[in-house]
Amino acid sequence: MEQKLRSLYKLELLDTELDELRELRGDLPDAVNKLEEELAGLQEKIDTLDTHLKDGAADRARKERESLELIDKIEKYKTQQLDVKNNKEYDALTHQIEMAENTISAYEQEMELYVEDAAETKDKKAEVEKERDELLELLNDKKSELDDIMGTTREEEEQRQKEREDALKSLTKEDLELYNHIRDAKQTAVAPIKRESCSGCYNIVPPQLILEVKKNDTIYRCEHCGRILVSEEIATEINID
Repeated sequence: MEQKLRSLYKLELLDTELDELRELRGDLPDAVNKLEEELAGLQEKIDTLDTHLKDGAADRARKERESLELIDKIEKYKTQQLDVKNNKEYDALTHQIEMAENTISAYEQEMELYVEDAAETKDKKAEVEKERDELLELLNDKKSELDDIMGTTREEEEQRQKEREDALKSLTKEDLELYNHIRDAKQTAVAPIKRESCSGCYNIVPPQLILEVKKNDTIYRCEHCGRILVSEEIATEINID
Protein backbone atom coordinates (compact mmCIF):
# COMPACT_ATOMS: atom_id res chain seq x y z
CA MET A 1 0.00 0.00 0.00
CA GLU A 2 2.85 2.39 0.79
CA GLN A 3 4.23 1.83 -2.73
CA LYS A 4 0.78 2.55 -4.15
CA LEU A 5 0.62 5.85 -2.24
CA ARG A 6 4.10 6.75 -3.47
CA SER A 7 3.08 5.95 -7.02
CA LEU A 8 -0.09 8.03 -6.74
CA TYR A 9 1.86 11.02 -5.48
CA LYS A 10 4.54 10.61 -8.13
CA LEU A 11 1.81 10.34 -10.76
CA GLU A 12 0.41 13.64 -9.50
CA LEU A 13 3.79 15.35 -9.76
CA LEU A 14 4.38 13.97 -13.24
CA ASP A 15 0.94 14.92 -14.52
CA THR A 16 1.32 18.42 -13.11
CA GLU A 17 4.63 18.88 -14.90
CA LEU A 18 3.24 17.41 -18.12
CA ASP A 19 0.35 19.87 -17.90
CA GLU A 20 2.82 22.72 -17.52
CA LEU A 21 4.82 21.53 -20.53
CA ARG A 22 1.65 21.33 -22.61
CA GLU A 23 0.56 24.78 -21.47
CA LEU A 24 3.70 26.17 -23.09
CA ARG A 25 2.11 25.32 -26.42
CA GLY A 26 -0.89 27.45 -25.57
CA ASP A 27 -3.67 27.14 -28.12
CA LEU A 28 -1.24 26.33 -30.94
CA PRO A 29 -2.24 22.64 -31.28
CA ASP A 30 -5.93 23.59 -31.50
CA ALA A 31 -5.11 26.43 -33.90
CA VAL A 32 -3.12 24.07 -36.14
CA ASN A 33 -5.94 21.50 -36.16
CA LYS A 34 -8.52 24.16 -36.98
CA LEU A 35 -6.40 25.56 -39.81
CA GLU A 36 -5.85 22.06 -41.21
CA GLU A 37 -9.61 21.46 -41.20
CA GLU A 38 -10.24 24.80 -42.93
CA LEU A 39 -7.51 24.03 -45.46
CA ALA A 40 -9.07 20.65 -46.21
CA GLY A 41 -12.43 22.36 -46.71
CA LEU A 42 -10.96 24.87 -49.16
CA GLN A 43 -9.16 22.12 -51.07
CA GLU A 44 -12.45 20.23 -51.31
CA LYS A 45 -14.06 23.35 -52.81
CA ILE A 46 -11.23 23.65 -55.35
CA ASP A 47 -11.58 19.97 -56.28
CA THR A 48 -15.33 20.43 -56.73
CA LEU A 49 -14.79 23.46 -58.98
CA ASP A 50 -12.19 21.53 -60.99
CA THR A 51 -14.62 18.67 -61.45
CA HIS A 52 -17.31 21.13 -62.55
CA LEU A 53 -14.94 22.63 -65.14
CA LYS A 54 -13.87 19.23 -66.44
CA ASP A 55 -17.44 17.97 -66.68
CA GLY A 56 -18.48 21.17 -68.46
CA ALA A 57 -15.59 20.94 -70.90
CA ALA A 58 -16.39 17.31 -71.65
CA ASP A 59 -20.07 18.15 -72.19
CA ARG A 60 -19.15 21.05 -74.47
CA ALA A 61 -16.79 18.86 -76.52
CA ARG A 62 -19.53 16.25 -76.87
CA LYS A 63 -22.05 18.81 -78.08
CA GLU A 64 -19.55 20.33 -80.52
CA ARG A 65 -18.87 16.86 -81.92
CA GLU A 66 -22.56 16.05 -82.16
CA SER A 67 -23.24 19.41 -83.81
CA LEU A 68 -20.71 18.62 -86.53
CA GLU A 69 -22.31 15.24 -87.04
CA LEU A 70 -25.73 16.88 -87.30
CA ILE A 71 -24.42 19.36 -89.87
CA ASP A 72 -23.25 16.44 -92.00
CA LYS A 73 -26.64 14.80 -91.61
CA ILE A 74 -28.42 17.99 -92.69
CA GLU A 75 -26.35 18.10 -95.86
CA LYS A 76 -27.24 14.46 -96.56
CA TYR A 77 -30.94 15.11 -95.90
CA LYS A 78 -30.90 18.06 -98.32
CA THR A 79 -29.22 15.91 -100.97
CA GLN A 80 -31.81 13.20 -100.40
CA GLN A 81 -34.62 15.73 -100.86
CA LEU A 82 -33.52 16.19 -104.44
CA ASP A 83 -34.26 12.55 -105.17
CA VAL A 84 -37.56 12.08 -103.32
CA LYS A 85 -40.54 10.84 -105.30
CA ASN A 86 -43.39 12.23 -103.19
CA ASN A 87 -44.28 14.97 -100.73
CA LYS A 88 -44.43 12.58 -97.81
CA GLU A 89 -40.76 11.66 -98.14
CA TYR A 90 -39.85 15.31 -98.70
CA ASP A 91 -41.75 16.41 -95.58
CA ALA A 92 -40.13 13.63 -93.53
CA LEU A 93 -36.65 14.81 -94.54
CA THR A 94 -37.66 18.42 -93.89
CA HIS A 95 -38.73 17.39 -90.38
CA GLN A 96 -35.35 15.66 -89.77
CA ILE A 97 -33.53 18.79 -90.96
CA GLU A 98 -35.58 21.01 -88.64
CA MET A 99 -34.95 18.71 -85.67
CA ALA A 100 -31.21 18.68 -86.35
CA GLU A 101 -31.13 22.48 -86.75
CA ASN A 102 -33.08 22.93 -83.50
CA THR A 103 -30.69 20.63 -81.68
CA ILE A 104 -27.68 22.52 -83.06
CA SER A 105 -29.27 25.84 -82.02
CA ALA A 106 -29.92 24.51 -78.51
CA TYR A 107 -26.36 23.24 -78.26
CA GLU A 108 -25.01 26.64 -79.35
CA GLN A 109 -26.99 28.37 -76.60
CA GLU A 110 -25.84 25.84 -74.02
CA MET A 111 -22.22 26.25 -75.12
CA GLU A 112 -22.51 30.03 -74.77
CA LEU A 113 -23.79 29.51 -71.24
CA TYR A 114 -20.91 27.11 -70.61
CA VAL A 115 -18.38 29.79 -71.61
CA GLU A 116 -19.96 32.22 -69.11
CA ASP A 117 -20.19 29.56 -66.41
CA ALA A 118 -16.60 28.45 -66.99
CA ALA A 119 -15.36 32.05 -66.64
CA GLU A 120 -17.28 32.50 -63.38
CA THR A 121 -16.06 29.14 -62.08
CA LYS A 122 -12.44 29.97 -62.90
CA ASP A 123 -12.75 33.31 -61.10
CA LYS A 124 -14.28 31.59 -58.08
CA LYS A 125 -11.55 28.96 -58.14
CA ALA A 126 -8.85 31.66 -58.26
CA GLU A 127 -10.40 33.32 -55.19
CA VAL A 128 -10.53 30.06 -53.25
CA GLU A 129 -6.96 29.19 -54.29
CA LYS A 130 -5.78 32.58 -53.06
CA GLU A 131 -7.56 31.99 -49.74
CA ARG A 132 -6.05 28.51 -49.58
CA ASP A 133 -2.53 29.78 -50.22
CA GLU A 134 -2.87 32.46 -47.53
CA LEU A 135 -4.22 29.89 -45.09
CA LEU A 136 -1.43 27.47 -45.96
CA GLU A 137 1.16 30.15 -45.23
CA LEU A 138 -0.46 30.85 -41.86
CA LEU A 139 -0.63 27.12 -41.11
CA ASN A 140 3.06 26.67 -41.90
CA ASP A 141 3.92 29.57 -39.57
CA LYS A 142 1.86 28.05 -36.76
CA LYS A 143 3.38 24.61 -37.32
CA SER A 144 6.87 26.09 -37.27
CA GLU A 145 6.10 27.90 -34.02
CA LEU A 146 4.68 24.72 -32.51
CA ASP A 147 7.68 22.67 -33.69
CA ASP A 148 10.03 25.16 -32.03
CA ILE A 149 8.21 24.77 -28.72
CA MET A 150 7.94 21.01 -29.08
CA GLY A 151 11.65 20.83 -29.86
CA THR A 152 12.53 22.39 -26.51
CA THR A 153 10.12 20.23 -24.47
CA ARG A 154 9.93 16.95 -26.40
CA GLU A 155 12.81 15.20 -24.64
CA GLU A 156 11.60 16.18 -21.18
CA GLU A 157 8.01 15.25 -22.02
CA GLU A 158 9.06 11.82 -23.32
CA GLN A 159 11.07 11.22 -20.15
CA ARG A 160 8.12 12.19 -17.95
CA GLN A 161 5.83 9.92 -19.95
CA LYS A 162 8.16 6.97 -19.34
CA GLU A 163 8.25 7.75 -15.63
CA ARG A 164 4.47 8.00 -15.66
CA GLU A 165 4.18 4.53 -17.20
CA ASP A 166 6.45 3.16 -14.46
CA ALA A 167 4.29 4.79 -11.79
CA LEU A 168 1.15 3.24 -13.28
CA LYS A 169 2.56 -0.27 -12.83
CA SER A 170 1.87 -0.14 -9.08
CA LEU A 171 -1.73 1.02 -9.54
CA THR A 172 -4.91 -0.92 -10.25
CA LYS A 173 -7.62 0.13 -12.68
CA GLU A 174 -9.74 1.21 -9.70
CA ASP A 175 -6.89 3.34 -8.30
CA LEU A 176 -6.48 5.10 -11.62
CA GLU A 177 -10.23 5.67 -12.02
CA LEU A 178 -10.35 7.29 -8.56
CA TYR A 179 -7.28 9.39 -9.34
CA ASN A 180 -8.67 10.58 -12.68
CA HIS A 181 -12.11 11.28 -11.23
CA ILE A 182 -10.66 13.53 -8.53
CA ARG A 183 -8.19 15.20 -10.86
CA ASP A 184 -10.89 15.99 -13.40
CA ALA A 185 -12.91 17.69 -10.69
CA LYS A 186 -10.13 19.32 -8.66
CA GLN A 187 -7.18 19.67 -11.09
CA THR A 188 -5.01 17.89 -8.53
CA ALA A 189 -5.89 14.48 -7.09
CA VAL A 190 -3.19 13.87 -4.47
CA ALA A 191 -2.37 16.32 -1.68
CA PRO A 192 0.38 15.93 0.94
CA ILE A 193 -0.42 16.94 4.50
CA LYS A 194 1.63 20.04 5.29
CA ARG A 195 1.55 21.86 8.61
CA GLU A 196 -1.38 19.68 9.66
CA SER A 197 -3.44 20.87 6.66
CA CYS A 198 -4.45 19.47 3.29
CA SER A 199 -2.19 21.15 0.75
CA GLY A 200 -5.00 20.94 -1.78
CA CYS A 201 -7.71 22.93 0.01
CA TYR A 202 -5.69 24.20 3.01
CA ASN A 203 -8.23 22.98 5.54
CA ILE A 204 -7.04 21.52 8.84
CA VAL A 205 -6.71 17.73 8.87
CA PRO A 206 -7.85 16.17 12.19
CA PRO A 207 -4.91 14.86 14.29
CA GLN A 208 -6.25 11.30 14.31
CA LEU A 209 -6.51 11.28 10.50
CA ILE A 210 -2.94 12.59 10.25
CA LEU A 211 -1.78 9.64 12.34
CA GLU A 212 -3.71 7.22 10.15
CA VAL A 213 -2.30 8.72 6.94
CA LYS A 214 1.25 8.40 8.31
CA LYS A 215 0.79 4.63 8.56
CA ASN A 216 0.67 4.44 4.74
CA ASP A 217 -1.56 1.38 4.93
CA THR A 218 -4.69 2.59 3.13
CA ILE A 219 -5.98 5.41 0.95
CA TYR A 220 -7.46 8.29 2.93
CA ARG A 221 -9.19 11.30 1.42
CA CYS A 222 -9.53 14.85 2.68
CA GLU A 223 -12.82 15.35 4.48
CA HIS A 224 -13.25 18.77 2.82
CA CYS A 225 -12.07 18.49 -0.80
CA GLY A 226 -11.97 14.72 -1.36
CA ARG A 227 -8.35 14.64 -2.52
CA ILE A 228 -6.19 11.63 -1.72
CA LEU A 229 -3.99 12.45 1.27
CA VAL A 230 -0.36 11.37 1.60
CA SER A 231 1.99 11.92 4.48
CA GLU A 232 4.51 14.74 4.49
CA GLU A 233 7.24 12.07 4.69
CA ILE A 234 6.22 10.60 1.32
CA ALA A 235 5.99 14.08 -0.20
CA THR A 236 9.53 14.85 1.01
CA GLU A 237 10.97 11.61 -0.34
CA ILE A 238 9.29 11.66 -3.74
CA ASN A 239 10.59 14.09 -6.33
CA ILE A 240 10.93 14.09 -10.12
CA ASP A 241 14.04 16.24 -10.55
